[in-house]
Amino acid sequence: MINPRAYLTTVKNVRRGLETRSMLIEALEREVLSAAEISKRTGIPLHRVRYHLRMLKKDRVVVKVGKGRNAKWRLTGMGQTSLDETTR
Repeated sequence: MINPRAYLTTVKNVRRGLETRSMLIEALEREVLSAAEISKRTGIPLHRVRYHLRMLKKDRVVVKVGKGRNAKWRLTGMGQTSLDETTR
């Protein structure tokens, strides 16, 4: 199922990207994780996880905590709010 926060305002939303971002969001709903941890838990290749995390960060859906390979990612709560505001 597609998570509403997976829809981005800065890029075209294709099904494969929506599905990938939904999986990332689902993983981050449970806990704060690194890109490598997300990749291991979801089975999504690390390069694709990093790409979609950058896209989600642009839309303020996630935020990076820390620097380098040890950085963790967490949800901001902004994605759904932004989507709701644009549909009103």
